[in-house]
Amino acid sequence: MSSSPANTALVLSGGGAYGAFAVGIMKVLFAGQSPATNYQPLNPGIFTGTSVGAFNAAVMASLPAESGLEAALRLEDIWFDHIAERPGQCGNGVFRLRADPAEYVNPNCLRLPARLAKNFASDGLDFTTYVLSRSANFLASSTPVKDRAIQLVNISSLVDSTPYHETLHKVIKEEDIFQSPKRLMVIATNWLTGKAAYFDNSSFQGDLGIKAIMASTAIPGVFPPVSIGNDIYVDGGVVENTPLKPAINMGATELHVISLNPDHADVQLQAELSTADTLLRFYCEMLAGIMNQDIETARWVNAGLRAVADYRERGVVSSSGVEDFMKVASQLLKETGTPYKPLTVHLYSPEGNLGGDMGMLDFRLGPIIQMIREGERVASLHDCSESGCVL
Repeated sequence: MSSSPANTALVLSGGGAYGAFAVGIMKVLFAGQSPATNYQPLNPGIFTGTSVGAFNAAVMASLPAESGLEAALRLEDIWFDHIAERPGQCGNGVFRLRADPAEYVNPNCLRLPARLAKNFASDGLDFTTYVLSRSANFLASSTPVKDRAIQLVNISSLVDSTPYHETLHKVIKEEDIFQSPKRLMVIATNWLTGKAAYFDNSSFQGDLGIKAIMASTAIPGVFPPVSIGNDIYVDGGVVENTPLKPAINMGATELHVISLNPDHADVQLQAELSTADTLLRFYCEMLAGIMNQDIETARWVNAGLRAVADYRERGVVSSSGVEDFMKVASQLLKETGTPYKPLTVHLYSPEGNLGGDMGMLDFRLGPIIQMIREGERVASLHDCSESGCVL
């Protein structure tokens, strides 16, 4: 490949358990088994990620001494050993439902009485705090009773993300990322301002980097938000699910973008959708829409640069290139920093729904293995024309 690591980026989007699909893609890219890289091992120097993409990117950036393929295989082992709910184990390494009755009749959990006792005590304390705070708000509010009753419900209070926090501390060392030559950017959303928040290698000290990854994966309404300083943060996918712009701002001109959302037309709509299915489907469609906007921006930047080059060479612009010319020309007049450069964007995405609308919360080992294998298949058969790559 002609691009150097300094201007080659791996861009990883969000999608919960579907992040296993990205692991399969990376294994093939780093092994040099994909036509997208002319069968040469990919060697990016830039990693950007949102939500589960932030987790995958952080792991890859924390393994600078290893080759890309070795790092991808290590990431796969982490998914198998620390993320997945394996047969014979009690729960997964991402979340648990508080006061889940199944936990107290699961033989695998019953073999861990100390853990059950700890969870029971923690759940009791959290539920007590939740009831007291919500009741106080209910009594103190002057809004209509119906509105106050709705505000009593908070699904994320039923989700315990402690397993994920413990997993992050097991598999990621902040100092490795802080000192890594691989550049990392994790994106979260400031829930107070609604703007994207960016955390790079320098953020990985004093537990700030771990909190940033947790914040980037905190799907609103499902996982509890994360407090960092005086602000509250949630999933970066709310504003920037596929972080192309941060990668471009870091100097990338060749981007390998792994999306976890299939094309809308490839997803069959269930006859009877539950509320949870509907909300998660809406969430996934929102994420896909944000990515498509960024990809289209890359397209008109390239088209506009070609139009500008034609104008400089021949003094004229074709009728088809006028709009692209105007877009880029107006931006170039405002630009005071790095000028636009032609972009190459390779896109990798599932050819169908990976596991249903609720599949993004399914961390069982079997589905994870299937998604990794599907990622390997998609990457090894990559076709730029069919995938809509920007060349």
